[in-house]
Amino acid sequence: MAKIIINRSSEYSNNLRSIGIYLDDIKIGELLDGESEEFEIEEGKHKIRAKIDWCRSNLVDLNVKSDETLRFNLSGRNPFLALFYITFGKDNYLELKSIN
Repeated sequence: MAKIIINRSSEYSNNLRSIGIYLDDIKIGELLDGESEEFEIEEGKHKIRAKIDWCRSNLVDLNVKSDETLRFNLSGRNPFLALFYITFGKDNYLELKSIN
């Protein structure tokens, strides 16, 4: 079975709230501040995204092979631009970035 490992950065903003992880629009787990979590998924094509309240991360398309492990870093955006990101930029409030 394939795996996704997501490392959430420890940040001042959002540190008291958990961030939901969604695979194909189904919640598969949550991450607390500074936490790392491993999720087992089926091989094939998927979409992954993180959500907190009404704000979300970028949508990442995956094509996962059996026994493959994908790694991501999850972080917030610049807190000085928070007003933009909680309104017009709500779909990019969080950044889900692949790490190799």
